[in-house]
Amino acid sequence: MARLIATALERRVGRRVTVENRPGGTGAAAGEALKFGGTDGGMVAFMPTPSLVAKLFAPAYPFDPATDLAPVTTAGTYIDAFAVSPKIGVATIAEYVEWLKAGEPGRNKIGTTASDAMLQFYTRALGREFGVPMEGQAFRGTAPLVTDMEAGKVPAGVAGLTSFLVAHRGNRVRVLATSGSRRVSVAPDLPTAKEAGYPGLTMEEWYGFFAAANTPPPLVDLWNGALTAVLKDKEVSHQLAQLGLEVETSTPAVCAERLAAHMKKWQATLQGLGMKPTL
Repeated sequence: MARLIATALERRVGRRVTVENRPGGTGAAAGEALKFGGTDGGMVAFMPTPSLVAKLFAPAYPFDPATDLAPVTTAGTYIDAFAVSPKIGVATIAEYVEWLKAGEPGRNKIGTTASDAMLQFYTRALGREFGVPMEGQAFRGTAPLVTDMEAGKVPAGVAGLTSFLVAHRGNRVRVLATSGSRRVSVAPDLPTAKEAGYPGLTMEEWYGFFAAANTPPPLVDLWNGALTAVLKDKEVSHQLAQLGLEVETSTPAVCAERLAAHMKKWQATLQGLGMKPTL
């Protein structure tokens, strides 16, 4: 998604735009790069909200989204998907829960590419909904998770819908439900968790663009104008939709308000699961 947006941005502004991957747990390295660099306003980070919410899980998280970032614009919403291995022979969440409760120990494993903290959240949330304590297993990327699910080594997994969609269409995994409030246009056959009878698993996250906290407001506004124009381009928004991102832009102020509200909502969610947020 970042490269798609960067290519269109480069055409629009007539200057080279470089995408620099900053791998690391929950995307923390991208925020850290802004905290200790980017003071000239020449760099922004394209980050999903789990990379920001992760601060609630870890006191030593390398940056604080409330003080180290300057929101530029929202980019769009995306959703998670709950999928199972085709080896277990279930087609709905209800059938999965029945299978989960009927068999031998070990059926409760759930794989994800999320950080340890988010994995803890997923296991608690799914365990609460399914009535069975879940055991999380972390994977370094979607490819190994899909490989193990296809082979039946891991019976179920949670990841962004886009991470599972190609594998689902290729019958390597079977997506049973998505976490959105409504069905998505790229996969209208997939029910939401609420439709499947588990409204407690409804959850929507979003991507945004962020600059360093000390970036001068006029530069933030320039980034906002260029990025929102690119995101609203019909061809770009269509391609992003195929990748699972429903484009949604905003002013810097609205993005900041949305982030604050999102953090507050996650604090309440964690507290409801008996997890103590760090903020």
